[in-house]
Amino acid sequence: MRKQEKIGYGLVGFAMLLVVLGSIGFTTTGEVGDIPTPNVPERTFFADDPLPENGLTTFISATVTLTWDRDDIYVVIAEEDEKKRCESLPPGLFSQGSGTACTPYDTDVVVAGTDGDEGLTWDVESGVYYAGIGTVEDGLPSGVEVDISYSVHLQAGFVSYFLFALLGAGGFAYSRVE
Repeated sequence: MRKQEKIGYGLVGFAMLLVVLGSIGFTTTGEVGDIPTPNVPERTFFADDPLPENGLTTFISATVTLTWDRDDIYVVIAEEDEKKRCESLPPGLFSQGSGTACTPYDTDVVVAGTDGDEGLTWDVESGVYYAGIGTVEDGLPSGVEVDISYSVHLQAGFVSYFLFALLGAGGFAYSRVE
């Protein structure tokens, strides 16, 4: 076997390995505990810090799954503009329960979940996003803290598969060089 064939077929094999590993992906899990529960019913309160951004969305796709240990709260993910709008509304000046603004039923949130066992799943997009939490019930929540578990699954994106295919095609073409 010639040197070009060895290198070319090695590149094809490496490209196939990258395709398989990119399809399987990588998952990381964790838990954030002792998050204070808001005392205002049906009102979303957002975190001060944004969620980590996925600057490589063209190369890597990320899916986040959140679950929590309580039935009386909800979790939302919203863009920065929606967070600012919700924080600008004073708590006493909007009617509780009659509107959907800044609640889990708000049409401007990216994703919302009201069932902690089922949780919520979000395909991470580029941009600045914030996580918010609120209480579902009309009265005060049954506890003062909530524990949220998360799982992040990373996989190769479309552009990555395209690059893997180019690497494989280039390796195959190099194996044919005389």
